[in-house]
Order: sequence, then structure tokens, then C-alpha cells
Amino acid sequence: MKQPAFELDSKFVGALPILNNVLKRLHFSQLLRRHLPLPDPRAKMAPAQALEVLTRNLILARVPLYAIREWARQVAPDLLGLESDSAQDLSDDRLGRALDRLFDVDRNAFLTEFVLHMIRVFQIDLEQFHNDSTSITLQGEYAEADGRRVRGKPTRVISHGFNKDHRPDLKQLLWILTVSADGVVPVLFKVADGNTEDSTTHIETWTTLRRLVGRPDFLYVADSKLCTGDNLQFIHSQSGYFVTVLPQSRKEDKLFKDWLQAHSADWKEIARRPNPIRKDGPWEIIMTVESPIPDANGFRLIWYHSSFKRERDSQSRQTAINRAWKALETIAEVLEGPRCRYRQREGVAKKAEEILRQAGASRWLQYDIEQIEEHAYRRKAGTPRFGHALATRNKDPLPSPLEADPGNDRI
Repeated sequence: MKQPAFELDSKFVGALPILNNVLKRLHFSQLLRRHLPLPDPRAKMAPAQALEVLTRNLILARVPLYAIREWARQVAPDLLGLESDSAQDLSDDRLGRALDRLFDVDRNAFLTEFVLHMIRVFQIDLEQFHNDSTSITLQGEYAEADGRRVRGKPTRVISHGFNKDHRPDLKQLLWILTVSADGVVPVLFKVADGNTEDSTTHIETWTTLRRLVGRPDFLYVADSKLCTGDNLQFIHSQSGYFVTVLPQSRKEDKLFKDWLQAHSADWKEIARRPNPIRKDGPWEIIMTVESPIPDANGFRLIWYHSSFKRERDSQSRQTAINRAWKALETIAEVLEGPRCRYRQREGVAKKAEEILRQAGASRWLQYDIEQIEEHAYRRKAGTPRFGHALATRNKDPLPSPLEADPGNDRI
């Protein structure tokens, strides 16, 4: 009796059992079905089912929409909530229509219910939150992404801005995320117009967090974009707390550095930790001191000092000085040459300033330019006779070789 050929069919499992358990505890499937419009009974796959597969893919694989069907075929179907042959129905068109259905959902109500349930199930501590934002760079024109209302809902403007990919030629969106200090759990997310200034988003973010938490006395931590008078005064007026970074452009920074030149700060060590770069390097020592100069808005200001940052700054400073010094020596050699194209002091000074600026060494190097005159002598035409004077011609003034010295008092 001839036996049928043996066939081995392997399926991917990966982290899906763990992820499915988390989604089950979050009631993710029930939440989607409750908020999405009723599915078309003629559809082969409900929008909620397609969105559940898309969510799992975003967390584990992040393939393009057109490749999700092929990805799903390689996965054990029961782990995706699919029948054995349902993966073939996951076309990019069907996924796109499911996302259109999600667009029509009351997203504020959906996310609020989801986050509150997550906080309750996982008992997330709401005493402290950390906020940050970044730009999402996009390829293409997106001519219709101009903020127009679609089906009664506002949309975002995809526009040019100062993106963190250093691609001013590309358009972008602003991605704002707030996480809990307890486990770094995302509790609030928003996408803003691409030309949105980060500092203008904090009041709305803080207000939303207050509604989620139910009280204002949590600690809100954010970068220097939070440090504006309007933001800080608003949180303070609502009995909230914040920790932020003072921008170097604020006058308090210069005032404190000037104060340190004439006073000795009472630094106090608060922490030590292993060297973040070299395992065998010296430990990083972190010290703090209360600012002797009050903040312009009357808030508490604390200065931090890191021994590792001091070492790193010293290395960066020396690298910048060496780079600028080498470039200045090259200019000095040109000035001594017979074919120097710099005829005026102003031209040399402009070039020296450009070198220092490009090297980032303007604060630590100073230079001196001395301008000299040369006289050229020649005999007049004709047969020379005794007592005839030589004709003289003053050449254009030439800058002398450039001399540079490190400004030790500035380091």
C-alpha cells in the first residue's frame, strides 16, 4: 500500500503567546468591536479582526501593508485569531478600509477607555510622567494633507519643519509621547502638525494627563522645550509639579557661569554610577548645588555637575582646538607664501573667524594679525648717473603670519 508523502509545515510563533496574553488582559478585541461601526455582513473579514492582525504586526514585525498577508501566512493562524485559510484575505486594500473605519471612531473616547483600563489592570503608578516629542519624516508631497476636515473630523498638516533627521527637504509630522515613570508605559500619545513648535504642546498634554489621573499633583518631566514662562506658570497655577532642563540660551546660564568665576560653589555629591563608556573607566560622580541666582520666573533652580561630562567636554574642547589650530597654521603658511591672495587684514580676519566657527573653537582660541608694508625699489629708465634717486613703489599692505593662542582664561 502506497503511503502519502509526508509534508512538514512550519509556522512562526515568536512572542505572540506573550503579546496575546497582554492584549487579552487589556480587553483589546472587545474594545475595538465596541467602538468600531458594525461590519458589513458581506465582508470576508471584519475590520476589527484585520486591525488586530495589523496591531500584532506593528509590535512584532512592522512590515508594509502590502506585505502583511505574506507575513500572516508564515504565522500560526490561531495566534492571530484567524482561520487556517484566512490570511489570504489580508490584502492591503482590506487593511486600508479597516483603517478608514478606525478613523471614524471617537478616538478620544476610545483611547481614554483603553488607557484607564490599562492603568487599572496593571496598577500603573501615576505619580510621575515623562514627556518627549520627535519628528516623523515622510517621503512625498502629500498635497492633500493640509489640515482639511474629512468626514467631519480634523486632520493633520504634513509640512516642512526642523526635523531631527536633518532633512529640511522632506515633510514631517510631530510625534508626542508621554510615558509613566513606573515601567515606561505609554499613557498618552498624539500626532501634531509637522510645523508645530514643541513648546506649545505641553499645556494641552498636561491638561489631558490631569483628566486621566484625576488630580494635578503628579510630577511632569520634560526636556528644555517645557521651560517657557507660559508653560511653567500654567502648571504652577494648577497646583502641578514639573522638572525640566534650563536651556543654555537663558540668561541664568551665563549669570551662573560668571558667578562661578568669582565664587566657590558648595557642590554636594548625590550619586555615583559606572562609567557609561568604558567599563574600566572611573565612575561618574554627580553633584548638585542650589542656584545662588533665582530663576527669572521665581522657580527653584538646581545645577548639576557630572564628572563624566567634564571629561567628555574636555576631550571635545581639545579636539575642536586642535582642528582649528591646524587650519589656522595652514592659513599662516599661505600668508608667508609668494602667491598669497589675502591682501587686506579684513580678509584674513574673516577667514580666521570662519575657521573658528566651523571648528566650534571660537570660545577657546584667540588670534592676532599684524599688518606690514613692503617697499619695492627700481631704477628709472635710461642710463643711470651719479646722484639719481631710485624710484620707489609701495606694495599693497600684507598681513603677517597669523598667530593664535589658546584663551586659557576662557577654558
